[in-house]
Amino acid sequence: MVQTKILLLTGGSFHDFPAIAESLSKIITHDGWTVEASEDRQVLTTLPKSDFKAVVVCTQGGDLTPAEEKGLVEFVKSGGALVGVHGAAASWKSNRDYIDMLGARFIGHGAPVEFQVEPCDTTHQIMRHFNPFSMTSELYQLESVGSPLHVLAQANWLGKMQPIAYVKDYGAGHIFYLAPGHSIEDISLSGWQQLFSRGLRWATGLMERPPLKVGVIGYGGTFNMGHTHLKEMQNAGLIPVAACDLDATRMALAAKDFPGIHTFTNHRDMLKNSDAELLAVILPHDIHAQVAIDVLNSGRHCVVEKPMAINSDQAHAMVAAADKAGKMLSVYHNRRWDGEFLAVEEIVRHRRAIGDIFRFETGMTSFSPQGSWWRSSKEISGGMHFDWGAHIIYWALDLMDGPIDWVVATSQKRVWTNVTNEDHMEAYVRFKNGSTLDFEMSKIGRINKPRWRILGTRGAVLDYWWNGSFELHTYDPKIKAESPVKIKYATSEGFRYYQNVADHLRLGDKLEITARKAARVIHLLHTMDRAAASGKQEKVPAEE
Repeated sequence: MVQTKILLLTGGSFHDFPAIAESLSKIITHDGWTVEASEDRQVLTTLPKSDFKAVVVCTQGGDLTPAEEKGLVEFVKSGGALVGVHGAAASWKSNRDYIDMLGARFIGHGAPVEFQVEPCDTTHQIMRHFNPFSMTSELYQLESVGSPLHVLAQANWLGKMQPIAYVKDYGAGHIFYLAPGHSIEDISLSGWQQLFSRGLRWATGLMERPPLKVGVIGYGGTFNMGHTHLKEMQNAGLIPVAACDLDATRMALAAKDFPGIHTFTNHRDMLKNSDAELLAVILPHDIHAQVAIDVLNSGRHCVVEKPMAINSDQAHAMVAAADKAGKMLSVYHNRRWDGEFLAVEEIVRHRRAIGDIFRFETGMTSFSPQGSWWRSSKEISGGMHFDWGAHIIYWALDLMDGPIDWVVATSQKRVWTNVTNEDHMEAYVRFKNGSTLDFEMSKIGRINKPRWRILGTRGAVLDYWWNGSFELHTYDPKIKAESPVKIKYATSEGFRYYQNVADHLRLGDKLEITARKAARVIHLLHTMDRAAASGKQEKVPAEE
């Protein structure tokens, strides 16, 4: 996004405005804007002659001078953007022109309460792929003023739906208002941030980019993943235009699966001759890095199948290439949206029903031969623990806070001597805050272990693989049931991976699976190898 200047106006009573201003500034700058934060209303007098693209108002009470009100109104009427947050509807109530322009005034609220934010117009750009979310905060009651509001999201208050987010036009300008925002806790919610960021981009006319053209490198037979990636991209609103595979028969199949698609048998020819803007790399693990770097160096966005790479050097090089090219690099950790993980995440992260995690035990064990061809070759796959282990470590790191201190590990080779992957890997990971991660992967472990045994300061979670539900043991008074409570898995939503990628590239949404988050998985898996070889504590690259 082109750097554009935003005025952030805060200040007033009943709120921690310095902290709120800091949080809002971080969100705005993360989206590519520059921010000038102020509590001085006089800056509004010079708005019509300024280079600001938008004004974000998060204030409480007071009044504007006639010159301040005139400056703000003229700014919006002539094409500027106004984004109001929370108390913007409870501020400057004697300034009639401002209230008429904003479109609503605050008339009251009850005690903080938990409520569900629901969409009421899913066709609007701001609400595309919007997921309802719950929050506990002040629920504003608003009175509409002036021209009708286009309400986008709402919440129930005593049987009446109250506007949570709305838009309206004013002269040549655009207005977006978001009612919640009383506290840092409000602003930290991902659903709130999505609404705020999208509302700011919509109001400034920078909302949506055209659909991207996409392709895949690797259409081979393993799980038919080339077809899966292209289909999920297509379902997310992206346009499949290219596929590449060494096997010409696979390319004939791709042409049949996606009529009109251009096919290649060499990825460098594809990079020279295809107009695809995003390419997914679906190849043996050891060549992920080089092909992804080629894609990024060609000026395209890139998605890589998991695991991202087979060692830390490759992961570092991939992140550096993405940074240098200024392009998106993401990794296909679609199991971040498995129903099992979504259910545990809701309990552990959002409801905090087990308090702070201090121990996380996880793994997958079986007594079975290694996979065929490259999946059983350590030189190609990275090791037995780089397969399902990449998913497992991603889940663990996503729920545990803070940097890693050190790792100790051991690997064993005892049974499957016809392949080069290890038979067994176990590791003990200590975080700098004292919490620990116990990880085990085995092809010679005849008794499987729980997928998750998570211990927290107020409870615990116990889950066995594909059991349909997990046990929650909790002392949280908000959980009105006797422990243990059986919590059913949520519905899996793997489609949200490419939905998020598309919304990131087209709408500017926050990217869920960033290159650095995926690289952290590789750094830890590779450190396990080093610790197993050295028999000593090893540090994880890039951990501070």
